[in-house]
Amino acid sequence: MARSKRTKNKRQNNEDIVLKMAIILVVVLFLLGAAVVGLKSMNPRPDITEGVAKLEEFHKVKVSEVEKEVTALEEAEAAELEARSKRPNSEKFENALILGDFTAQGVYEQEVLGESFVLARESSCVHDLEGTGVAENLEEAAAKKPEVLFLLLGVNDAALENGSAAIFEEDYAAFLEQVQEKLPDTKIYVNSILPVQQKAIEEAEGLRDIPEYNERLQEVCKEAGVVFVDNRELVKEDCYKDDGKRMRQKYYTAWIKRAVEVAQL
Repeated sequence: MARSKRTKNKRQNNEDIVLKMAIILVVVLFLLGAAVVGLKSMNPRPDITEGVAKLEEFHKVKVSEVEKEVTALEEAEAAELEARSKRPNSEKFENALILGDFTAQGVYEQEVLGESFVLARESSCVHDLEGTGVAENLEEAAAKKPEVLFLLLGVNDAALENGSAAIFEEDYAAFLEQVQEKLPDTKIYVNSILPVQQKAIEEAEGLRDIPEYNERLQEVCKEAGVVFVDNRELVKEDCYKDDGKRMRQKYYTAWIKRAVEVAQL
């Protein structure tokens, strides 16, 4: 009986403890909730809607201004390019020279550029620099110190009776070395040997090998670190004069344009 009473009292005590803990927990949660509400009321979250709208408007204005500036720059560049393209050839070649053979002579003979810009002789070839006037023309070019030098040589070498592409390669490499020594600050552009018609080949069988000469010429340029300019695609059937190897004005007009583009004159 006494034991039953003690058990009952113990259970009652446990229930009272649980109840007290529950009350304490509720009070604590209430206080925490009140504290959070208080903090929020003291530090309300700002409304950023208006600020975001202003930033977006500012961004749009900036983008618009940049687009206008870019457009203006593009228009100015286009106008400058157009103005440059309309300059006379004499102005474009102001700091350039052309050295070569009869192919080079055609530049002034066909009246696309003045003779003062060309150093050339009819029979010039790299196989005989002294005898065909190439050495003398190179000395004159070295004295003028052009920023750009176009070399138009090779067709006479191909026409030599005892010539060969292998010999031409050696001769041109030696010649190009001289050019670089005498004009170390000049940009050199080696032009391809132009194809000829059958009537010209019948006069000089070696001209049949011009494609091989050009291949070897490209290798020489690659090893020397100079630019090889392939102009063969500019040659059309109606560009040839009666001898089948000289060119009409149509070709030289196209060549001048190509030269200006390649050398950025």
